[in-house]
Amino acid sequence: MGALKPVKVGLIGCGAIAIRSYMPTILKKYNMIDMVKCADTVPERAALFAEKFGMKACTNEEIYNDPEIEVVLNLTYPTSHYEVTKAAIEHGKHVHAEKMMAVSFEQGQALAKLADEKGVWYTQAPDTFLGGAWQTARKLIDDGYIGDPIAVHCLVTRGNMILGGVQGKSTRREVPEEYREKTFAMMMGLPGENPRGPEGSGLPFDMGGYYLHNLINMFGNINRVSGYVKTNIKKNQSFDPLNELYKSDMENVEPDTLVGSLEFDNGVYGSIIFASGIDAMADQKFVVYGSQGTLVCPDPNYFGGPVYIQSGNGKQVGYNPNAGQDSVPMFEVPPIYGNLDESRGIGLVDLAFAIRNGRKPRCHYSMGHQAFEVVHGLIDSCKNNVNHKMVTKVERPKAVRPGFKGGMGGGGMSQQSYFDD
Repeated sequence: MGALKPVKVGLIGCGAIAIRSYMPTILKKYNMIDMVKCADTVPERAALFAEKFGMKACTNEEIYNDPEIEVVLNLTYPTSHYEVTKAAIEHGKHVHAEKMMAVSFEQGQALAKLADEKGVWYTQAPDTFLGGAWQTARKLIDDGYIGDPIAVHCLVTRGNMILGGVQGKSTRREVPEEYREKTFAMMMGLPGENPRGPEGSGLPFDMGGYYLHNLINMFGNINRVSGYVKTNIKKNQSFDPLNELYKSDMENVEPDTLVGSLEFDNGVYGSIIFASGIDAMADQKFVVYGSQGTLVCPDPNYFGGPVYIQSGNGKQVGYNPNAGQDSVPMFEVPPIYGNLDESRGIGLVDLAFAIRNGRKPRCHYSMGHQAFEVVHGLIDSCKNNVNHKMVTKVERPKAVRPGFKGGMGGGGMSQQSYFDD
């Protein structure tokens, strides 16, 4: 069997997530991806990417009209997801897009319908469920290590988690050298003015996909949801001294705090809490409760992390009147998969192999579509005081083959071969 031909990709959206995570990881780990062109509303950003990563800076239209480009990687803000994805699909391109699909649920439905009509693959981030820790957790559930799964609880808290707003105009035009290789926040020093609108910027939309995609990967289709949603942080400020709205109050119109209940088709019940305005940097929980044990999972914002099984081995839990309930032993489970380190873009790699092998990609839009509906459904449930019956349907994505080619750390080009199926 001969070598597979790499898939040529055009990048639209040369922002912080692209320069910090996607591009370094793609160049280091995924030679099935050939990044050839890049575009941004700020031409200086595209020029920076072209110089740094060996691509050609161009316009969106040049990417859409390039017959050699098979996939558009859409890393724009949520307010531009619909426009960019729609144009790419209409030009016959496959698309992999950052979370979530769009801003309104109706836009998401339209993109899903269009992709089916045009016969192209449309895949949706986040893709952390393909990481080694999460594939290990799924296999433990599937193989019965905690018995029958009964319930799952997810929690994520943040302080001021308002990413968007009327940002005003900034006079920044150059990339300070100290910004280029540092933290996500410092990446905002990229050149040019590219303000992010408030739509789709609240914590449930920004972080919700990481938890919901992993829940769907574990348990499959969600049948109905109900919950409560509010905007906890009413105002935000610009902290950019070069911004015309520096220290001015800006209204947050997006929900940033959500408490929801989920019912899966397989009978599992779930609870999710996304809370902003918490006096802590961050807190998170992802715990699966089974009939014979409890599975404690890592932060779904990452591909790796410790996975624990907590079990009393059938013994009654003791109770000390002076100290409360005795602790139940926790056992760390060694991972049996690679891709444990930073693997942003692994969903794009899976899409590349899906194109070459004629199969359904694991990050198929139906997963992102359902996650998108869950958040909108919980907003609808709170607003109308009803359970929200889900209209989207999704199949659990195919599990990844276990293995450690390239080493236990999960690095190296060889790890991508586990998606060649």
